[in-house]
Amino acid sequence: MKEMGGIARDDRQLTLIYSSNTRVGKHTLSYLQGIDEKIEAIDISKVKVTGTQWVELAKAMGKEVGDLVDKRKMEDKDTNTSEFGTDDWIKILQNNNEVLTQPIAINGKRTEQIENPPDVMNFFGVESAGIEKTMHTEKPNIAPKTEDENFK
Repeated sequence: MKEMGGIARDDRQLTLIYSSNTRVGKHTLSYLQGIDEKIEAIDISKVKVTGTQWVELAKAMGKEVGDLVDKRKMEDKDTNTSEFGTDDWIKILQNNNEVLTQPIAINGKRTEQIENPPDVMNFFGVESAGIEKTMHTEKPNIAPKTEDENFK
């Protein structure tokens, strides 16, 4: 397995750390593939993230490494995770990539987990039709755009 180098912290670099074995991870990446910016996509099912990097990522978001793990996806539901330390959570992430709760987006000094795939566009400041104005937040514009249209 290839190991990931240092975490890019460049304002011109968009980095996404995700697992291709999760629905949210795949969908988040698909949103980014349509933009012109340079994106470094790190699929943790193929690239090993070091323990130091997991700690750095969690710290950048004000979290503990264990907060990055979706405990509901852990195979042994009877495991008492309350005694787990940072090293335990690192091993779990390194050996079970599908337990990453949400993909992690990095741009310069900003680091954030992406809960909903479209949110990645807002994080990276990408203009996209339908992201800002949606049917559930504003009324749609149904006025005719040409003289021939009649919506009555």
